Amino acid sequence: MKPETIKAIFTNLLFVIGVILLIVGFAQGTRTAVKLLTFDQYPLDSYEETKCDQPPYAMPVPAPLEGGKTAPVVDEGAARQTKADCVTQLTHQRKVRQTEDIVGAITMLVSGGALVYFFRRYILK
Repeated sequence: MKPETIKAIFTNLLFVIGVILLIVGFAQGTRTAVKLLTFDQYPLDSYEETKCDQPPYAMPVPAPLEGGKTAPVVDEGAARQTKADCVTQLTHQRKVRQTEDIVGAITMLVSGGALVYFFRRYILK
């Protein structure tokens, strides 16, 4: 193979990869923007959204009795605190997911744009 042919294949391949990255980055950015505009809170997966309604967060906490035994009496304060901790954790997870989605979309757009920009001159020759 001639060196010009290898160079042409390499530059064309990198240009195509750049275009693919641009398309995927644009799609991810659009999806993230729609989630931000549509929902009051940034959505998580369904199992994460309902985790605070599942045991052990939704189970009543037995109150301790004298002698180290537990009674069927429910300590409402502890149950509310456990659920509040779960909701706080969900809020943090929403912020992390939102940040990851935004960073992923921007990274793909920038890297795809850079590849397209630098290798377009070889393609357009």
